[in-house]
Amino acid sequence: MAASESPAHLELKRLSLIWAQANGYPITACEVSLPNLRFRLDVAAYRPGSVRTLKFDDRRGMHRPVTMPAVGLSAIFECKASRADLVRDCRNSARLLERIRELTELRAELEVHLKLHCPSLLKGDSLWPEYEMAAFERSDHPPYVKVVKALATLSRQLHGQTKMENLFKWNAANLHYLVVEPDLVADHEIPVGWGLLVRDGQRLDLRVRPEFKPLPDEIRLAFLHRVAAAGTKSTNREAGVNYTAIEAERRGMAPPV
Repeated sequence: MAASESPAHLELKRLSLIWAQANGYPITACEVSLPNLRFRLDVAAYRPGSVRTLKFDDRRGMHRPVTMPAVGLSAIFECKASRADLVRDCRNSARLLERIRELTELRAELEVHLKLHCPSLLKGDSLWPEYEMAAFERSDHPPYVKVVKALATLSRQLHGQTKMENLFKWNAANLHYLVVEPDLVADHEIPVGWGLLVRDGQRLDLRVRPEFKPLPDEIRLAFLHRVAAAGTKSTNREAGVNYTAIEAERRGMAPPV
């Protein structure tokens, strides 16, 4: 926990931990560092996966279906308690935000029409059905594709080279959530692809669903390793375990008192 963190920011992190575990991510940690990224994540969470397969039962002499563990789903939560931390200073921010708002409304209208006229986009083939809304982005409908590309360009102009923009661009996780205080940001102001969780008293309200980013197994497995490492550091702090004691044990010496 950084000494400079405000009580409001700490509370958003606490609520993010609760929300993640209540929504199927039982493996969580704060202040997680990822490979090849210079950022530390406020909260990282992992949902274990599973697959159904046939396994030969020697006792029964036949194959039977069993559930086996598999690489699961990764999610990150970036907490912002003040607007100054959220939007980078930009001379044209007002103009960009107004244009983003207009295009976001237009995209919503187009998605209504796509849902009616292109039901194949919602055929439920997503590994995680709750995120199949991202299937809209597979549409080859020219006006919709144009709007999506324009929104991505404007988002880069507004949020370019910020932590959130880079986390999404560098495939930090399958799902990216921005966690904020009430009335801190409008839905259309968040970076493209991010979900939005807004504090509502002592809980978080999901305002915008994130875009699902498919990632290779090795990236998701490395993510799990980093969450476990951050959890171990936290456990060591609480238990009073430090590097000196670990090194003494490694050398076969009595740990210092």
